[in-house]
Amino acid sequence: MAARVIVLLRLTRFALYRARVCLFLALLCLLTLDGITRIDTYEQYVIDDTDIDFRELEYFDEHPGTFRASVSVQRNFSSLVHRQSLPSCPTYPRGLQGILDTDDIFRDLSWAEIRSENRDISHGGRYAPQHCAPRYKVAIIIPLRGRDSQLRTLLAHMHPIWKRQNFEYKVFVISQIEDATLYNKAKVLNAGVSAVRKDGHYDCYVFQDVDILLEDDRCLYWCHHANPRHLAMHLDKFRYKPLVYDEVCPPRSLVERTSSENLRRYINSYFHKPKRHKVQTFGGVVMMNSAQFDNVNGLSNIYWGWGGEDDDLSVRVKSKGYAIENPYGERCSFRMIPHKHEKGNAKNVARHALLSYASARMANDGYFNTRFRYVSYEEHHLYTNITVDVGRPSREMVDFISQSLDKKTLCTWKMPWMKQEKMRKSPPKD
Repeated sequence: MAARVIVLLRLTRFALYRARVCLFLALLCLLTLDGITRIDTYEQYVIDDTDIDFRELEYFDEHPGTFRASVSVQRNFSSLVHRQSLPSCPTYPRGLQGILDTDDIFRDLSWAEIRSENRDISHGGRYAPQHCAPRYKVAIIIPLRGRDSQLRTLLAHMHPIWKRQNFEYKVFVISQIEDATLYNKAKVLNAGVSAVRKDGHYDCYVFQDVDILLEDDRCLYWCHHANPRHLAMHLDKFRYKPLVYDEVCPPRSLVERTSSENLRRYINSYFHKPKRHKVQTFGGVVMMNSAQFDNVNGLSNIYWGWGGEDDDLSVRVKSKGYAIENPYGERCSFRMIPHKHEKGNAKNVARHALLSYASARMANDGYFNTRFRYVSYEEHHLYTNITVDVGRPSREMVDFISQSLDKKTLCTWKMPWMKQEKMRKSPPKD
């Protein structure tokens, strides 16, 4: 009798186990219907072979003055001819001051006063040392919309530092037209690189925000060919600590997948739990050479308003196997110029959702997909100003980036391009 009871209990336990397994599989099927997919790392992410055109998310009037970014470079070495016989500049500049006097960091000088202190700057904001042949030729690209007072403060502070560091450089200020409703910093930078390449060959590009100032001139703006560099890791706004945060939305695919694909991916992620990725901010002062910039297809063009484009670039760089370097450590400390947030440049509240597609969009959304129009080209004594028209976001994009959603809903919200993808793939009606 006891043996029969034991057998019955074992059969009951086995039946309950099978019921739990069946219930678990049923739950998996239900979850996949919601399109839940998880991916372990950015490096393992497979870029979708899709024909999505992200330029459909913007309004841009095509006319003969419209440009598209290209890789071609107009080489002009005339500025180096008279220095070919000079010895190379030392591997480490002499005459650096180290930590700078913070009392003079926010000097409010007029343009005339700044020019009088920098008479050795050539027209257009170009400089090259006269006592030695520089090792690097650098394009300093400053995205701008308004903020004339901050530009004066920046150039008054940084020109003397750049000159002490013994490299050849030219300052390009890339301005978005004033009548634009939303600022698109990344698209302005893409247009800036295209303009720089028409000016000549540069060993690397420095993307410099207008509102941060270097506190130690031993942080060198020198090029490096192995990896991109992030000089502005230590900013007073963040208590001089590198800003790293947990991603809000995990990486996702560009298009909606079938239920079978979702099931396979979800089961795989169940047994191989994905780690929450760390997103490293990659803004303020960023250095890249031409090959690195082209390899990641520059910056994304779909971040309208404030925020997101710097983190997107960080994901692109890491997806291509680069490391983000700062060899000078805390010597590269910066102080932010106090200012108020622009009322006309609303925060992009959907930036984390867009960021989850950063790797997948990279081939179709970036420098080589940029449309813009040159509005004006003006050479001033301390810089060259290039004003560009980069268009404006579509109504669908404006609605998407301005909606107020909680994080869970935001991460599963349908992207603006998914609607156009569905329309493109659907058969035409008779």
